[in-house]
Amino acid sequence: MKDLKCGKKMCKFNKGYCCCAKKIEVAKTTDCLTYSPTEKNNDFEAGEDFVKADYSVDTSVGCNADCIFQKENKCVANGITVMGEKSSATCLTFIKK
Repeated sequence: MKDLKCGKKMCKFNKGYCCCAKKIEVAKTTDCLTYSPTEKNNDFEAGEDFVKADYSVDTSVGCNADCIFQKENKCVANGITVMGEKSSATCLTFIKK
């Protein structure tokens, strides 16, 4: 999946709001289990907003959520968006079956 948008700026896989992990796992609770916070040391607070988006990674998305896009433990959506509060990362594309 190349259209994997991520609003978790402090995740080590986030490049310009795109996920650059080779594979992510979405739990039954819709949490992104691959979310990995990093301690970025930016002198300029909005620095992450100016990182060029990287759409080159074709991320495999494993999913265990009870979602209409989950087929055989894989996400078959055209794209997903991950966001969350502080230490959580949640798939916002989730639609309950």
